Amino acid sequence: MVRRLSRFALALLLLAPLTPRAAAPDTAPPLVGATGAPAVQAAFAPILAEKALAGAKVSVLVVPAGGGEPVFGYHADDRVHPASNTKLLTTAAALSRLGPAYTFATDLAAPSLTNGVAPTLYLIGRGDPSFLTESLWKLVDEARLNGLTEVAGDLVIDESFFTGDHTPPGFDAQTTDEAFRAPSGAASLNFNQLVLHIAPGAKAGEPVVVRVAPDSGYAKIESTARTRAKGKPRLNVIVEPDGDRVVARISGSLTLDGGPFITRRRIVNPAIFLGMATRKLLADLKIPVRGRVVVGKAPAGTVLLGRIESRPLGALVGDVNKFSNNFMAEQLLRTLGAARRGRGDWDAGRTEVLDFAHVDLGRDGIKLANGSGLFGDTSMSTRDLVRVLVYMKTRRPYLPEYEASLAIGGVDGTMARRARAALPYALRVKTGTLDGVVALSGYTQFADGSPAAFSILMNDVPGKAWEVWRLHDRMLEVVGRWDPVTASLRAPPPPTDGTGVPAP
Repeated sequence: MVRRLSRFALALLLLAPLTPRAAAPDTAPPLVGATGAPAVQAAFAPILAEKALAGAKVSVLVVPAGGGEPVFGYHADDRVHPASNTKLLTTAAALSRLGPAYTFATDLAAPSLTNGVAPTLYLIGRGDPSFLTESLWKLVDEARLNGLTEVAGDLVIDESFFTGDHTPPGFDAQTTDEAFRAPSGAASLNFNQLVLHIAPGAKAGEPVVVRVAPDSGYAKIESTARTRAKGKPRLNVIVEPDGDRVVARISGSLTLDGGPFITRRRIVNPAIFLGMATRKLLADLKIPVRGRVVVGKAPAGTVLLGRIESRPLGALVGDVNKFSNNFMAEQLLRTLGAARRGRGDWDAGRTEVLDFAHVDLGRDGIKLANGSGLFGDTSMSTRDLVRVLVYMKTRRPYLPEYEASLAIGGVDGTMARRARAALPYALRVKTGTLDGVVALSGYTQFADGSPAAFSILMNDVPGKAWEVWRLHDRMLEVVGRWDPVTASLRAPPPPTDGTGVPAP
């Protein structure tokens, strides 16, 4: 039986799509203590009331990047842990106090060179945060071209540009072997990380194949892992100290079709790690080292056999900020201490950075444990960080390397998979994440195209970081709609189908 709709019911159905549904009322209470534009306050209130931030300490500040009154402020003077947003201050101080053209030199030298034979060979490090195996190869080959054929005695690694301690303050809050906790040293290699490449054997039942980079003998391999025909790979890798070296213990299994497993782990002694790699590359060039690899200091009056200089600091800060490289940030902090105060330790580096904050930024009271923001007793406010951003945007002479060092939203670095809906190339930021800490600070633009500086710091976050990242996106969407000319929020853009085309 087919039922017919009455003319009245049919009319209601036809009219229903034309009647807009009433928007859900905004029940978020006003933000107590917030400052700035009332429209922005009202737009931020429901975002900051989300469950992902329940009980969290939140500090936010948004200002014109060229200076001016805040567009939005919320607990902007509360000092909390900034996580890796600390690198904004470290790199600003490094660029301002050392200059963007500063380079790091690493030398090979000998007391003398007779018929190609050096009695002792010295490798002298000066804190290069970017010294890689390729750099070392060029350095060793330059010594070969300058006549070196044999080292009769020891290979001495001189790391005296920094003090002898290797563990940054705060890093011992965890004891994992993860590469983000890599030690610091004036003579370092490959970010002081060991690369383990683990592949399945040729057939089921065979041991997995373990390869190490650099392959210098620094790491002892103990593996019981086997190859399985099928199933899920179940591999366990632990790298532990073994004196000045490490031992990698590998257990579990890989499947035949599972492909290689590649992991990076921290090393223990940077100088010995570099020294053993140097001896291996010398041997590859048929230049034997008859003695041992030791740590010491090069005397005055040596003969220079090779020198490699890093890329300029203005380029290196991009690696620090875009990829949030903790090791590089600590190298910069200690270099500030060594180059500016004659002592390559964390105390001298912190003193120099805090002096920059006081003299150049007019900010006091910042707590700084280390240069990277990894753990430790560090605290800053969003007003501190926004002051860094505004200063670096407006200082003269301008240092464009700073803004260029930040990750571009939806494009590269730690933001490659975030904020993909942002206006292309408009968002340049530094991310920061620790347990319970989520931070984002940098530059974006207002609706009229003028630049904005902002900082968002959140501590005691109960939710997952990705949940907070979504809130960041919503907050930045509001900032992007603020029109400084009319002092109002523009209407939000229409929803899209994910390709930029308006949704039907």
